[in-house]
Amino acid sequence: FECADIKSYMQIALKERNEGEQFDIVILDPPKLAPTRNSLAKATHHYRKLNALAMQLVKPGGLLMTCSCSGAMTQSKGFKDVVAEAAAEVGRSATILRSAGAAPDHTISLAFPEGEYLTNLLVCVH
Repeated sequence: FECADIKSYMQIALKERNEGEQFDIVILDPPKLAPTRNSLAKATHHYRKLNALAMQLVKPGGLLMTCSCSGAMTQSKGFKDVVAEAAAEVGRSATILRSAGAAPDHTISLAFPEGEYLTNLLVCVH
């Protein structure tokens, strides 16, 4: 288990890893990258780069659990596309095993749709 700045850690892990050393599962849960809709384009770029790094660290057939807690990303419905683009960028394919949002105890008011901000994908990386 590692707790570190994820981008730096993954870059170092890719540079320093022994040939072929990869992980069975990588959990990618960055902080909010798109606090507003105006920041969505920049955040999309960061999410794609982080997911591309993470996928390179996953063994073929391994799992990537990737998350977004940015309301702008969740509401744009673009997170799956970002993950697909990341896979293509690094020459990997991916299959979504599970797509989820917040737990049932995290209700979303119809009067406040911005409360829907959590996205979680469990992806098998090939």
